[in-house]
Amino acid sequence: MSFRDTKGTGLSIIIVSVLAAILFGCVQQPRIITDSMSLNVTAAATNASAFIEAGCIETGNGWLDCSSIGLEKMFSCEEIKVPGDLGGLSSKVPIVECNVLVENWTGDTDVGIMHLGCLYPLFKKYIIIENGEYKLIGSKEEFIQFFAPVESPEEALGFAVALTGSYPVYNMTIPENYKVFVPEIKTTYVEESGGEFNVHLFNMQICGCGNHPYYSIDYIVTRAGESKVISSERIYENPQFFDMCID
Repeated sequence: MSFRDTKGTGLSIIIVSVLAAILFGCVQQPRIITDSMSLNVTAAATNASAFIEAGCIETGNGWLDCSSIGLEKMFSCEEIKVPGDLGGLSSKVPIVECNVLVENWTGDTDVGIMHLGCLYPLFKKYIIIENGEYKLIGSKEEFIQFFAPVESPEEALGFAVALTGSYPVYNMTIPENYKVFVPEIKTTYVEESGGEFNVHLFNMQICGCGNHPYYSIDYIVTRAGESKVISSERIYENPQFFDMCID
């Protein structure tokens, strides 16, 4: 009798655990895959040293104060920062991100390379130094015209990062208290196939109300420089963001 009770209790625990996993839709410890057969690409540092040499001051976490050389005023930058992971672009020009506030934006027209600010009308553009002159790259079309064609995995990574809000992750550790939705997660890779590049990046749902989960996102980057999402998967979320609204 004692043996049967113990066995039944154990079976009940297993059933409860399985049901809990189904109901909560999470896997506590996903397998992190960093050694896939796909071509892995390491991010190259963005070339922004010329801006610093010209007078921009590093203020921490990649942010720059370029007021001494007048870049904020010249290009209406609300803020300037060193963009991540653009060092693989073929044109090795110095480049920084210029985020512009468009106060009269109505939401019905495209402004800049991408919208950054939820309801706040902040848009990403870039400033480059070419032949000793500062030039603004203010749209996706201008970026593609200047940096295309895409001829290597490193360039494909640079295009996907520059033209979207996604970012690469090469070493991933998920905090124990995060809610996880998948059994395995692949870190960033770039895979060439059929003359195009599949770039595997990550993003977080920042705007709106809800739980603001993180996603892995696959982009196709063509040799002409066009990029589009081909798949996305919710991978985990921070319980502290549950039911939070971000405008």
